[in-house]
Amino acid sequence: MRKNPGSSTDRPSEDGDLTTRTVASLLRSRKFLCLMGAAFVAYANISVFFGFYDHLRSTTIDPDDFGLLIGVLAATALVLRPLISPFFHVGNARSLLFIGTFLAAGSLAAYSLADGFWSLLLVRVFHGMSFAVVGTALMTLVVDAIPPDRSAQFFGYISVMTLIPNTLVPPFLPFLETLLGGFNNVLLAFAALTLLMFPLVWAVEGSGAHHESKGQVRRLLLGEIWENLKNPSIVILLLAMLLLYCGHALIFFFLDGYGKSIGIAFTGLFLTLSTLGEIGVRVIAGSIFDRGDKARLAIWIMAGLSLCYLVLAHLPGNFLLLALGLFFGLGWGIAMPVFNSLLFDVSPQRFRAFNINLGTQMFQAGFFLGPILGAPIVAQWGYSTIYQLCAALSFMAVVLMMVMKTVPQARGST
Repeated sequence: MRKNPGSSTDRPSEDGDLTTRTVASLLRSRKFLCLMGAAFVAYANISVFFGFYDHLRSTTIDPDDFGLLIGVLAATALVLRPLISPFFHVGNARSLLFIGTFLAAGSLAAYSLADGFWSLLLVRVFHGMSFAVVGTALMTLVVDAIPPDRSAQFFGYISVMTLIPNTLVPPFLPFLETLLGGFNNVLLAFAALTLLMFPLVWAVEGSGAHHESKGQVRRLLLGEIWENLKNPSIVILLLAMLLLYCGHALIFFFLDGYGKSIGIAFTGLFLTLSTLGEIGVRVIAGSIFDRGDKARLAIWIMAGLSLCYLVLAHLPGNFLLLALGLFFGLGWGIAMPVFNSLLFDVSPQRFRAFNINLGTQMFQAGFFLGPILGAPIVAQWGYSTIYQLCAALSFMAVVLMMVMKTVPQARGST
């Protein structure tokens, strides 16, 4: 009998093969496939800006303003997403995703109209606002579709779909710019690609009706949000995720400079191997994440990452860097969906989408705070100190997770 993968009753029999049955049931779900496709298109919208810095160099804009123009999109989403998240719920998420898609396509097209600093700054802010709406609405729909007994596996799959654009799009950008006649025309092409989200979202069956009797289809009130954040497990998990993402950002932004400082020229392969490790472990071993004690798994993974950071800080050989890339990929590939799954598990159903969106904000906050922490450390003490700091941050996450295990857990459903 065919079952809806978003249902808690969609569980493989104990004598069946869990991985095969789970993957097969998800691949038969129109809602799952459409959400995966929408996530791919949404993040392709962002990965195209891998070439944005080189585009800015071809303009008359002062190079001192490049950093602001690059970072303002993420900063806008970082500020806006927590403010709008309480207003998103399963009853209005599809409609808001349609609106966000229209705004995202319009913002990509608007880059062709910007001819100076201020106009481009306004377009970047507009793009950040549209991405915040798309991301919040999409995650609200995703959370509503997650099978409760396979939440870590599902988060692993959705994160794979957000990684693939960063793997596929950047290598083709020079070819696309030559073919289409410049970066702005590439953005126009991606604006058209973004419109593919309309049929994908339209194909996602309406949701929210089965929640109506529980009061799910309304915005969150300020008092409810405060009560939700008084749950110590939620606060601990958000802090641990922030520490995880700060470490990730410090590798992303400073590894190339570190490699050059110690005479390693192939640091880009580190990120390639880490990305392959992240994707591989989530696809091949995703079903294992939901077995056993996920908090304990998070403790062991963060402890392992702490050790990897220490080795990176005192790198004894060139080729060990490549091995570390794979190990970091495996660690990040497990830690990120497991933390999201834990956040999903400890959240009452009414607050799941809101809390998962806060977890996503920890990623944005980590990539915002990471460079702020890293730049003065490099200037004062050098690159090795950065990765010693990352080891300490990961160990702090271990301590937080050990504290969380002492907090009584009540898995809410309302």
